[in-house]
Amino acid sequence: MSFSIVIPARIGSRRLPAKPLRRLAGRTLIEHVVRAAAATRGARTVLVATDDERIAAEARRCGGEALLTSAGCASGSDRAAEAAAVLPDEVIVDVQADLLGPIPQAVETALAALAADPTAALATVAHLESDALAFADPSVVKVVVDRAGRALYFSRAPLAAGPGDAGGRPFLRHLGCYAYRRPALLAFAALPPSALERAERLEQLRALEHGLAIAVAPIAGEFLSIDTEADLERAERQLTSRRGTDAPWL
Repeated sequence: MSFSIVIPARIGSRRLPAKPLRRLAGRTLIEHVVRAAAATRGARTVLVATDDERIAAEARRCGGEALLTSAGCASGSDRAAEAAAVLPDEVIVDVQADLLGPIPQAVETALAALAADPTAALATVAHLESDALAFADPSVVKVVVDRAGRALYFSRAPLAAGPGDAGGRPFLRHLGCYAYRRPALLAFAALPPSALERAERLEQLRALEHGLAIAVAPIAGEFLSIDTEADLERAERQLTSRRGTDAPWL
């Protein structure tokens, strides 16, 4: 199946203003994500969908394509759906602009999960985490799944089966990579933001509330989501410790 990678990136951020343009080890955050996404085998294109010309210019400068989208998009997936209008692919992979890590691995894992579950509308990835601080952190998104590996719920709050429960078991930490079947993405964007989505500030809950099945694939590897100044500082330390490596997130 043909696919393109869309990286939704907005200039506004409550916790980290102008986040895609913040610098990390001498490069903007959006450059790190574009460069990593471009290494994905089989991707027809890597396109940054943004509401800001500065982000679009930076995406083009570092080798990606860019599309200016509406400033009124309710979520990254809505922005990806606007981009889908100019893309012919069967599958649109939405990679969040604040995700650092082996992005090609995340994309390939999500695509494999989508192919393995023909009735799922989309697929995403999550990895096992056992840190109690992360479990309590509202910037860390948790997911619980059913026996078939489909999402039951996503939350910023501590969920069952994590370090905070009596069993002390690890929890599934959701990562910002979604592989959408094209019709499902367009259907998603036609729906209004849902009550749970607004309460949790998690767009994937709109899909669940409207009965769209989400396959969740486990993934290993070192990933970081940049949501706060502390996340940016942590990523800077990691990159500094690996100086001399051109693309350490790969």
